[in-house]
Amino acid sequence: MTRPPNTPNPETTAAGAAAARAPDTRIGRYDWEKARGPIAAFGESKSLGAWANDPRCQVKKEAVRTRLALGWDPEEAVTRPKHELPTLQFTFGEKTLTLRGWAEQSGIKYHTLYGRIHTQGLSFEEALDKGPDGEHFMVPVTAFGETKPLYRWGVDPRANASTSTIRKRIKAGWNPQIAITEEPENRSTLGTGQPYSAWGQQMSLPDWGRLSGIPEEVIRGRMHGHELTLESALHSLGWTPEASATATSLLTVQVHQLQPGDLIVSTEASSGEITVRRHHVDTPAPQRASRPVARKPATPPLGPRPARRSAGR
Repeated sequence: MTRPPNTPNPETTAAGAAAARAPDTRIGRYDWEKARGPIAAFGESKSLGAWANDPRCQVKKEAVRTRLALGWDPEEAVTRPKHELPTLQFTFGEKTLTLRGWAEQSGIKYHTLYGRIHTQGLSFEEALDKGPDGEHFMVPVTAFGETKPLYRWGVDPRANASTSTIRKRIKAGWNPQIAITEEPENRSTLGTGQPYSAWGQQMSLPDWGRLSGIPEEVIRGRMHGHELTLESALHSLGWTPEASATATSLLTVQVHQLQPGDLIVSTEASSGEITVRRHHVDTPAPQRASRPVARKPATPPLGPRPARRSAGR
């Protein structure tokens, strides 16, 4: 169908109207005067073209010009690679982390934190105060004599684990104070994790387990279940540095094999096995049963033999 002459094209008219309504977001963002004339950086002052040809320049001339017009520091505008974004770091409670680090610690999604700070114009502390989106990180937790939402413990200066890890630990029955302060353990290396003090020494819980010969989960269970310090827990399990110097053995036995003086360390209900610490036990390796071997007559001593008496005498 042919449109009558002088009739405006509705598509063109709509596009023109939309363009007229949409403001140019670039207006006010660029100050091109900052990219003109001598530009000072690294104690030098030279033109934009000279900086673009400088060996330290990581981007093209137009990128430097645009960065300067956007208000970038001249040294950053010249040296930052094209796809390298600035690292967002924030300090809170004497701890400095990247924004992604704080997102992990608090349980608040990275984009949520980013939006609150850069879109809503909130300070970092205000962005944290709004909390995470889910209710599971808002449950109150009491530790160190105070009660506050779970996510606030994740950003507490005493926290050595993320909010998600703390939540899982408390759900598994951990003491809240230990759930907050103990670092996640990297089992591929030795001596990592939150150090525990006992008898004037500091080691991680896995190292104390190796030293005492008591499984780490047994020590942890004794500490959490009875709210004991490490030293008290190990003492209640029959281990001290002095005891380790004596002849003791950690054995797995059945109930009928228990002996007087055995200290029960742990029990396994499914198999009926009992782990005990037994003092002064020497358990030789089992040997295969074999046929009795005839003993050879003793070898007579070397030297003159006594003379035999004759039968007639």
